[in-house]
Amino acid sequence: MIEQKAIDRVLRMTLVVFMLLAVGFLVRHVILLELRQTELVQQGLQRTQQMLHIRLDATFNEWGEDLREEAAAVANADSTSASHIWQRWVPLLRSHWAILSVRLADERGNELAVHRKDSTLELVGTTEGSKSIPPHARRIITNGMVDTLALPWSEYADYDPRERIWFSKALENDRDVPVWSLRQFGDTAVAVLQVSYMIRGREIDEPFRVLMFDVELERNEAMDAHSATPGAHSCLMVASNLRLVPEPGLHSDPGIRQATERLRTMWSADQQKRSFRIEVGSRSFAALVEPYRLNGLSLHSAVLLDIAPIVAWTAADQRVEWTSGIMLGILFILLAGLWWRGRQRMNAIRQQAKQTRNQARKLDKVIGTSLNDGPVREEFLRGKRRIDTIALVHHKLYGLADLRNVDLAGFFAQLIEALASMHRPQSATVSTSVDTAGIKCDQDTAIELGIILCELVTNAYQHAFPYASGGHVEVVVSAVEGDLHRLMVRNNGVALPEQLSSGPGKLGLEIVDALAGQLDGSFHVRSDGGVTFEVLFRMRRPTVDAPVVEE
Repeated sequence: MIEQKAIDRVLRMTLVVFMLLAVGFLVRHVILLELRQTELVQQGLQRTQQMLHIRLDATFNEWGEDLREEAAAVANADSTSASHIWQRWVPLLRSHWAILSVRLADERGNELAVHRKDSTLELVGTTEGSKSIPPHARRIITNGMVDTLALPWSEYADYDPRERIWFSKALENDRDVPVWSLRQFGDTAVAVLQVSYMIRGREIDEPFRVLMFDVELERNEAMDAHSATPGAHSCLMVASNLRLVPEPGLHSDPGIRQATERLRTMWSADQQKRSFRIEVGSRSFAALVEPYRLNGLSLHSAVLLDIAPIVAWTAADQRVEWTSGIMLGILFILLAGLWWRGRQRMNAIRQQAKQTRNQARKLDKVIGTSLNDGPVREEFLRGKRRIDTIALVHHKLYGLADLRNVDLAGFFAQLIEALASMHRPQSATVSTSVDTAGIKCDQDTAIELGIILCELVTNAYQHAFPYASGGHVEVVVSAVEGDLHRLMVRNNGVALPEQLSSGPGKLGLEIVDALAGQLDGSFHVRSDGGVTFEVLFRMRRPTVDAPVVEE
C-alpha cells in the first residue's frame, strides 16, 4: 500500500512537471517566433532603407554634378547669351523631367531664368531686383524665342533673387559644393528642392553669381522605388511641412495609400519616434523613419513594409508550434489516463485490504470469545494467517503495472520481503534467493503460485530453522517442456516435522497440493540435507472471449 501511494504521488508530480514543461515550451516557442518575426521585419526595413539611401545618394549626386557642370560652363562663357541658353539650358530641362527651372542671378539682383510651364518653357529676365524695371517673360518655341509675354509679369512683381534662401545659402557655403534648400508655398504646394552653387568671377571687379536648379521630387521615379524585400515601399519625407514624396494618393495599392497617410499623421504627432506599427483593415504594416541629410537640408526617408510575407515565411514554424502543442496534449491525456488507472487500482487494493481487515477482526472476535487454547484455536490462527496471505498476494499483485504478463521474479521478491517482515525475528537470520528465468504468467496463475510460495516460505520460517544459526531459502522457477513448468522451494534447514506430514498441522501442505492440482500439476516433497518442495504446474494459455450472440 505504501509503495502504491509512492507511485501515485510520483505520477501526480510527473503530471504537474509535465504540464509546466509543456506550457513553458509552448510559451517559449511563441516568444521566440514573435522575436524571429520582429527580427525579420527589422531586417527588411533596414535593407529597404539602405537601398533607398543608395538610390537617393545617386539621384541627388547626379543633380549636384549637373549643376556644377553647368556652373563651369557659365563661368567659362563671356556672357549668358541666347545661344548659350538654347544650347545648354533648354536641352537640360527637356531631358531632366524633375528639373523645373534653371536660374542664374548675380549680386546686383539681376537674374536670368528658364522655367517649365506645363509643356512649354519660358525665359524670364529680372533687372536689379525688380526695383525700377519689372521682370519680363518670353515663351520659348522650337528654333528660337518669341516674345508672346512682353508685358510685365505680375507673378514676379517685386521679385529680388538676393532675398531668396537658395541665394543666401550659396553665399554662406564654404565647402565649394552644391547646397540644398526647400521651397515652401504652404502645405498643399508641390514639394520642390532647390540646389544652388556660387560662381566666382574671373576678375576681381567681376560680380559673383549663383546658379540654381528647382527640382520637383514627385517627378523623380527614385522616390517611389520598391526594394527587393516583398511588400516593401519607400518614400522621402519632407520634414518642414510633413509631406511624403510620392504622395499617398499616387500609389496603386489602396492599403499602401492608407498606411502611408497614417504614417504621416503618426509621425507628425511624434517626430522623435522612428518605428511604427500600422493596422489597415486586416493588413499589418511596419514602418521605419530615418534621417536623410543633404548639404544644408535635413530630410527623412520612410520605409513601409507589409508584414504578410514575413508571416508567410514563418508559417512552417507556426505549424511546428501547433503540432508540438497537439502532441504534448496527447501525451498529457495518456499520462493522465495512466494516473487515473493507477488511482482505480489503488482503490481496488484499499477495498481488498478493508475486506481483509474486516475478516481478521471477525476471526479475532470469534477466537477471543469462543475458543480456548488447543488444536482448534491453532487451526483458526492458521486460517487467519492464510487469509492474510491471500490478501498479501492480491495486494502485491494489483500493485504491478501489467497483470496480463506478471513478472514472477519481481512478484515473488515482493512476497518474500513481506513474509520476512511478518515472521521476525525468526526470519532475521535467513537469507533468500529467487531465480525465475524471466518467466511471466497470467494473473490467475500468479495468484495461485503466490499462495503456494507463501505457504512454503512460511513453513520454512516457522519450522526449518529452529536454531539461531539461520539458513537459506532458495526459490527456482524453470520450464520443463511445453507448457509444463516447475516451482521449487528448497531450504537447508531441519527435516520436515512429523506434524506437517499427518495430523492437524498438515493443512498447509494440503492447500499446496490442492492448488497444484488446480494448475493441472502435482506436488512433491523430499528431504536431502534439507527440505525441497517441488510443484509441477502447467501455464495457462490466454483465453479468447466467446462472441456475444444477440437474441
